Amino acid sequence: MILRSKQSSSNLCFAKSLRRPGDSESESNSALPPVSALPFKSALSFNSVPAGTTGIIPILFTVLSLPFLLILSLAPLKAEESEDATIVVTGDKRPRPVSESITRTEVVDRKQIEEQGSRNLSDILKSQPGIEVREGIRGQEIRMQGLDPEYVLILIDGNRVTGRIDGAIDLSRIKAEEIERIEIIKGPASALYGSEAMAGVINIITRRSDSPFFAQAEMQYGSGRELHFGSGNESHASVALGTSQEKFSNMFIAGWHRSDGYDLNPETEQKKQARILGRFLPGFEDEEIPTTEDQTGSAFRDLNVSDRFRYSIEENWDVDGSLSYRYLDQEIVDFSPPRAVLDRRNETHDAQAAISTRYEWSYPTALSLHYSHARFLDTLNIDQRRSDDLDSEETQEDRTHEFRAQLDYGLGNHVLTGGLEGLIEEYVSPRIEGSGYGYRQRTAGFLQDEWQPFDALFYVTPGVRFEHDSQFGSQALPRLSARWDPADKWTLRFGAGQGYRAPSFKDLYFAFQNPGVGYQVVGNPDLEREKSNGYNASVDYAATEWLWLSASGFYNSITNLIDFRRLSDRSDDLTTYQTVNISKAFTRGLETMAEIRFQKVWVIGLGYTFTDTYDKVQEIPLEGRARHRGFYSLSYSPATGFGFSIRGHIEGHQPFYYEKDALLTFQNRRFELDTSVVLPALYQNREFTLIDLDPDTPDYGYYLANANHTLDIRVRYRFWEYYEAFAGVDNVFDHYDAELDSRRPRFIYAGIKMTINTAPGRPLPSEPEPVRTNGDIELLEEP
Repeated sequence: MILRSKQSSSNLCFAKSLRRPGDSESESNSALPPVSALPFKSALSFNSVPAGTTGIIPILFTVLSLPFLLILSLAPLKAEESEDATIVVTGDKRPRPVSESITRTEVVDRKQIEEQGSRNLSDILKSQPGIEVREGIRGQEIRMQGLDPEYVLILIDGNRVTGRIDGAIDLSRIKAEEIERIEIIKGPASALYGSEAMAGVINIITRRSDSPFFAQAEMQYGSGRELHFGSGNESHASVALGTSQEKFSNMFIAGWHRSDGYDLNPETEQKKQARILGRFLPGFEDEEIPTTEDQTGSAFRDLNVSDRFRYSIEENWDVDGSLSYRYLDQEIVDFSPPRAVLDRRNETHDAQAAISTRYEWSYPTALSLHYSHARFLDTLNIDQRRSDDLDSEETQEDRTHEFRAQLDYGLGNHVLTGGLEGLIEEYVSPRIEGSGYGYRQRTAGFLQDEWQPFDALFYVTPGVRFEHDSQFGSQALPRLSARWDPADKWTLRFGAGQGYRAPSFKDLYFAFQNPGVGYQVVGNPDLEREKSNGYNASVDYAATEWLWLSASGFYNSITNLIDFRRLSDRSDDLTTYQTVNISKAFTRGLETMAEIRFQKVWVIGLGYTFTDTYDKVQEIPLEGRARHRGFYSLSYSPATGFGFSIRGHIEGHQPFYYEKDALLTFQNRRFELDTSVVLPALYQNREFTLIDLDPDTPDYGYYLANANHTLDIRVRYRFWEYYEAFAGVDNVFDHYDAELDSRRPRFIYAGIKMTINTAPGRPLPSEPEPVRTNGDIELLEEP
């Protein structure tokens, strides 16, 4: 959501003040410098978490941390809320107050994250208008502006997140206790960030300490639907410890999360007994009572540890560093027809190290350097019950090195921003054809000019990025953004740009065979990059102190979309599917948002999103996108005592695909008639093809389904100055669909949290007083 003026503690507020000298690129409310990237390799171990620690770690977290915090809570110091402006870095590629950002930047701050009780990134983002969070193959995935997750770039402190599975980053990997705020840019941003930023950018800014002492501990337990394998229980525990001194600050965070998973179609005792007794009956077949031993949601054990630090060499020269490690152990039971039951286990190790420095001469002239290294290792084990025919082990490893250098330079009514970037990607997987190893590198340079051509009420920022890919050659990506404040309460923004996505290693070199089912999937090294042209416009109106309105529109045209096509030639008697640049599509839509607040503690939010999508090849809407989506929220959040938060989402019907059957098919140089397709098509109200002259190219139709209304409720009570007890219900109406929408059923939870935050110990350095004139900031010259 977008920050609005004079409501710095709100989840929808525009912060209006000037950033202080020395602030840098990825900082929180205190407007301090960024976190980025780093030159040393992580020495973190990739050993598994011992199985016996599953239930003991949450207890250890609580036992070890809460008494320590209880002693410290006797100190008379009390936290003071920061009045500083929220500084954002994603939209304009340099730090500035969110209210002054030329590119529309939506911000979710720490206060909102805690009020809604989010456990991970997916919980946070699903509350934002215009963003869809869906169940994916391996966790939660995102859609923006009607585009799939492979077109959304996910960053942590400006660094790319590795480890895409089937093109998507699992949002639940990133835990809420690690996040200070989230900056959201919608629309093509490839001119600033390169590949994958066709739909937009999600930049996660991690927490840092700006107090002499900060400590927080939280314990949560919940339970949901009963299931065949386990009770559906889930627990979360986390600890955060931080300090900030004159020259040094540090924040350490650790969390442990576990769940039994869930099942939307549990195996009942009656079915199992009927299957056993049925075997004594003549002619009985097991298939007459199909097994449902598989699970829907994975059981997991999840550990996250991170540390972020800063050292101030001088008042205007800081060095930032971060280390993080995440371990995830997922287990799920799959059913493979006709009777194979598979135990799947994924062990994931995810490590990142980053270091950055920023030196500022005088605002806005500054130089910043960043380096990061990330490694993602995922091992899949499949164990078939009562047989070893389908047993297997498979490992995927991603490694990236990223370097960035950027110079901001003020020149009259221009601020020039230029930089150089380098990215090395390595991918290891047995599904990569040949050696099982993929490698590529990208180098890029970008330049943008923030220009005030007329007066302080109008900004225009043209920009361009030149990028060379070792596999796809060179290209230039232009970008233009503008902002106009025609009156004190009005802000108009416009953006246009080109985006692209380089084919993944899987798209290029994938090699997978499934002889049991009779097909294989292969990559295509001759693929071209996917391209898009996008346009965004928005208007924000701060009508009164208690009412804020916003509307925005978007249009994206995408070409060279990569999809699978069935080949006419069979290889090894297998039907072959290959990736090709075949599809074209567009997405367009409108987003509206209103916020009403009163008495400083009540906030009402209302939102509506219209999304129109179209596949130009199949001439049907893109699958799974609802044209109409609504959002509402109500929160009551006093500093102490009772508070609550209500969040609801309403979605209209979504299109889902089916392959049309043909009455008459031309195959093997002759026509084949199949009259059996007519009655089922009429019964199911589906279309069929009269004559199919190209059976190797599927023809799809669609049906509408899965309209839904979901509601989450959370209540809390703050007491004894440092403590908070809370409880809540997710998915109150228990909506799910085992085939189309396999979200977790109704889930009830409760927990306790303790927070100690002493008064900020690092005062703001002296700086010129900002003077606001009709929506603009001017600097008074120092005497």
